[in-house]
Amino acid sequence: MSALKKNMSIPQGVVLAICSLVGSGLLGLPGLAVKVGGVEVAALGWIVSILLSIPLVIIFMQLSLQVRNAGGVATFAGLAIGKWAQTAVSLILAISFAFGIPLGIYMGGMYLQQILGLPHDNLLWLIWAILALSILVNYLGLRPSGWLNTLSVASLIILIALMILAHDHFLSSGMTAYADALQNIDAVSFDSMWAVCAIIFWAFLGWENMSFGSEEVSGEDADASKRAIRWIYLWAFVIVSAIYLSLAVLTAGAAVNGFSVSGVTGLLALLENTRFETIAYALIVLIILANVNAWVFACSRSLYASGKEGILPRYLGSLSADGIPKASVLTTGAVLCLICYLVFDGILPLETGLALVNQNFILVYVLSVVCYLKLNKGWFAYLIGFLGLASCAFLITGFGWLTLIPLALMALGWMLHHYRLRAKQPKPV
Repeated sequence: MSALKKNMSIPQGVVLAICSLVGSGLLGLPGLAVKVGGVEVAALGWIVSILLSIPLVIIFMQLSLQVRNAGGVATFAGLAIGKWAQTAVSLILAISFAFGIPLGIYMGGMYLQQILGLPHDNLLWLIWAILALSILVNYLGLRPSGWLNTLSVASLIILIALMILAHDHFLSSGMTAYADALQNIDAVSFDSMWAVCAIIFWAFLGWENMSFGSEEVSGEDADASKRAIRWIYLWAFVIVSAIYLSLAVLTAGAAVNGFSVSGVTGLLALLENTRFETIAYALIVLIILANVNAWVFACSRSLYASGKEGILPRYLGSLSADGIPKASVLTTGAVLCLICYLVFDGILPLETGLALVNQNFILVYVLSVVCYLKLNKGWFAYLIGFLGLASCAFLITGFGWLTLIPLALMALGWMLHHYRLRAKQPKPV
């Protein structure tokens, strides 16, 4: 079999998109944002980040309509500045997935460790267990993956409702904090806002994941498939924004009332010693598993497309008899297993890994915007393209020397592409 099956429905696409964005960082990022910038700056940071994401959502939706390919953003880069860029971005994606997904799994493992009351030595086994289950689900295909993602989205909604019920006064306190933040917006410095948004931006990595799955969206014909893609992006954006804003308000309310919400597992304090504690922890487990599952899906499809193009080893581009890229799924598991160990052992610090992945994806986003502008003309396209580039420019200003890493990978991709071209040329007799 040489083509992926087109069996992703609108509900499956929506829950996949939601799970790609909302996961193990769900309870940690709001607290980290408060720790970095304080209550008021963190409150504004979520609003700014949502606004910054709108043009990027539109761009990825439009490109997913126009370029339905499992290569996703790597294909977009090739269309933007040349075929060599597809090779380069495939390398960037491989590095970003390899480092980014274990960071998410690590944060998820910390939740489970705290929930189960296990010593730190057991954390690595929890991390590997989360990864193994996600690999298994993706190995079995889209249907079991869809069920897991659907349960996760339901868990998200129930979890937020339980937080509100457990601390209903935090909601009003959080709204007051937001009102104060808006009144004092003139006093917020660019540096503090950037520092908070650089943390929060991690929560919005994932819109590009749907570009890897656009080839699999089902429909009676091409027009029906395109309508399905539009609905997937629209509903996912609305639901994700509502989830993040709800948690941001609760976090602000908790901080105002003296709750410690800083750190990776900060918001677990809202659930401890309440009548909802046990069920809430079970819901968190489902959310963690679904988020890792969604990112493994994206990574395996990216590796599959790279293998099919000959950018990475050819075996990655193979499909099983039931149309599943099982070789890329298993390879994803092996690589992530190793990186998870490096994170656990402290060889790869959590903060450095977050910054590395963020700035890698921002460069990929810039190339996607360029591709969008090449394929779309008119004042609306130019406006969205400009806003998309402005969003990326705002977020990339503070990464410093880390920006050299994706640039070096771009140069490596250029050299590898031209080496492959020379290797294909017939040798003189």
